[in-house]
Amino acid sequence: MESYYTETEKQFYALLLAAGLFFVIIKVAYEYFANEKFTLFHVFHPIKPIGAKERQFISQFLKPFHDFNPEQRRQFLKRFAWFKSKKRFIFYGDIQNKEEIRAYVAASAILVTMGMRNFKYQNSVSRIVVYPSKYCSRISRKHHIGEYNPRLKTLVFSAEDLKEGYGIPNDGVNLGIHEVTHALMIETRKKSTWEAMRFKVGLMRLKNQYETAHFQDKLKSSTLFREYAQSNFVEYFAVLVEVFFEQPIALKQEYPGVYQYVGKMLNYP
Repeated sequence: MESYYTETEKQFYALLLAAGLFFVIIKVAYEYFANEKFTLFHVFHPIKPIGAKERQFISQFLKPFHDFNPEQRRQFLKRFAWFKSKKRFIFYGDIQNKEEIRAYVAASAILVTMGMRNFKYQNSVSRIVVYPSKYCSRISRKHHIGEYNPRLKTLVFSAEDLKEGYGIPNDGVNLGIHEVTHALMIETRKKSTWEAMRFKVGLMRLKNQYETAHFQDKLKSSTLFREYAQSNFVEYFAVLVEVFFEQPIALKQEYPGVYQYVGKMLNYP
């Protein structure tokens, strides 16, 4: 049978096939050994060591860090370094303390997932956008201090409010924790791992509880949760996780069952 290709074309297609196979091998090897998705951003942004300012922030403002044992502290610092190095940060306006802002976001993301194997938010967060203060959202056309866009896999923060969230470590209000909790809900949605299933079962039970009239009445009279928790279940859960980390003793005393649910979902002791 007569060939339709010239020798030059055959060599070109053979070379193209070899290049494709080489790319697949490199991609598989990278994702296996680096345990992260193969992207140009990941390849050209290696993990940077934690700086002195970041260590100071962790030591000064991150109260749960002091409750970790030595192994947990090492794990936190390792994950913290990965997140701040591998996530794309985009800053708008005059923001001087960019290193500090990266630390706030990375600390929030890693704190919430400290008890989980999946801490990279690879299916839910690809970039973090930061404005100096309250901004007008390009999506809702309303002013916000923070938001999470699952379609664009983007976290958006007001630097001013992000910092304020860590300024008072026990008031149950933390913008960083609030928004990364939204991202974690999306991260686990389509996964079938054991920890994702455990998380989703906990969400379902908390949602069923949230929708009862008895719980709604109790929530309205509670001083532990701010009014925003009554908006809908998604916002309630994000506020709940803020309280779980910033006011754990009060949450355990007033809502012992809820405290246990969240602890199991996040695999926290």
